[in-house]
Amino acid sequence: MTSAIALKDLRKNFGPAEIIRGVSLDIEKGERHAIIGPNGAGKSTLFHLISGRYNVSGGSISLHGEDISNLPPYDIYRKGLSRSFQVTNIFPRLSVFENVRCSLMWVSDYKYSFWHLVDREKKLNLRTLEVLEEIGLASRQHVPAGVLTYAEQRALEIGIAAAGGAEVIMLDEPTAGMSHSETDQAIELIRRITAGRTLVMVEHDMGVVFDLADRISVLVYGEIIATDTPENIRNNKAVQEAYLGAESEDA
Repeated sequence: MTSAIALKDLRKNFGPAEIIRGVSLDIEKGERHAIIGPNGAGKSTLFHLISGRYNVSGGSISLHGEDISNLPPYDIYRKGLSRSFQVTNIFPRLSVFENVRCSLMWVSDYKYSFWHLVDREKKLNLRTLEVLEEIGLASRQHVPAGVLTYAEQRALEIGIAAAGGAEVIMLDEPTAGMSHSETDQAIELIRRITAGRTLVMVEHDMGVVFDLADRISVLVYGEIIATDTPENIRNNKAVQEAYLGAESEDA
């Protein structure tokens, strides 16, 4: 069976510094896969490589069997991979409704063709409302996105990432900065939104990771030291040691 994402000896250098050092990993279709590791491990760099923000220095990245190494992010998005960012990435002056509709325009025939009178496009607007219902923001649809609470903004970004129907959803620290109750709501939202899709996430909250992930990969200094089920990762002594005394910022 073809993997949703396959990394083969993936490498990334910034000048003489090698941040990702020969990562090979197969993420199966439909699984929820978490990438964890101490600060400075290279998790964000790995995300940027897969989603096309960074070019690879060596190795390859495949999406459903197709090589996407060094493709621009918009091409990767059109091939079925969408992602959120560690820092909330929305249009703060547009309404919640308009934010979601903009993302849907990219997977329809509209793109950003401003000669279309999108307010009259019933199918597009109906799908936008459906997404807002799914993420619990239908009652906030006319509010500028910039005035939403932090948790609501994260929910909006998850909705935007999933709105286009991407088969692979990548979430970077989706529950960072949330309260316990907000985190519980975010877990349920992620579980619902990604049902039947492939989820890849970076997350520091181990409660979230063990609750959501089918498998976990541990990245340390640019190398994967273990990939296994949550229970086996929890009991892996090498993994436990990798988290001791890690204080530097993530690459």
